[in-house]
Amino acid sequence: MDTSVAVIESPMTSDSCHWNAITLGYTRWGQGAPLLLLHGLGGNGENWYYQSRAFSRDREVITVDLPGHGRSSGRLVPFGDYWQAIEAVLDHLSLEKVSICGLSKGARAGIAFAARHPERVERIAIVAAFLRLEHTDREARLSLYDLLVAPGGPRRWADALLSQMSVCDHPAIVRGFHRSLDHIDPAHIRRIFGELLDHDQREEFASLTCPVLLMRGDRDAFVPAYCLEEMLMLQPKAEVVRFPALGHLPYLEDSASINTALERFLP
Repeated sequence: MDTSVAVIESPMTSDSCHWNAITLGYTRWGQGAPLLLLHGLGGNGENWYYQSRAFSRDREVITVDLPGHGRSSGRLVPFGDYWQAIEAVLDHLSLEKVSICGLSKGARAGIAFAARHPERVERIAIVAAFLRLEHTDREARLSLYDLLVAPGGPRRWADALLSQMSVCDHPAIVRGFHRSLDHIDPAHIRRIFGELLDHDQREEFASLTCPVLLMRGDRDAFVPAYCLEEMLMLQPKAEVVRFPALGHLPYLEDSASINTALERFLP
């Protein structure tokens, strides 16, 4: 399969379902073996546009707006319950088994779902995620996200985060990130990030029984390099793809390269 982005004609529908009085927005592209794409903190399913276009040529691609993001309500839903939102969407769509690709927080929600429902996950690809952080890194990231709730802090937070993610040399990413500040709830993002820091997922990750792909941009200064090494210790059979010239958002920085790696991994 040629995984570069090209003009294609794939059926695409956007809809929603309900879970615990919460609306969950999702989008479906194409037909075939299902691939679920899960976005990072503060993002939404549209972040996976390039992957949705490429993989919907011969797969069904589902993107979900996780609780409190995009078209989904539920800003009070704790991160520890995000896996239930994934379950609700898959049940609504009558999908018994999917492959998952998640970025950062989305990857961690996917891990939580796969740990609880191994029979429903064919494979999981994890992009730029950590399972836990050492104390110094935890405190540094927490200080960064504290800017969100400080006067005039969201813009400073965005600039500092873009720098740590090593994506400042991608003007389109920078512009899009700054535009997203008009649509996020800073207190919500700060709270969820704190919950991510408090949620040690090493045990859940070690319990995964499906094939695992780990993808990392080596320029990513937001997720320390030891996080990848720790994952490999817990899942020694995991496949690893590293992108030396990319940062925290490889799926946007170089969509063709990440699409190729993902295509090789998927069944």
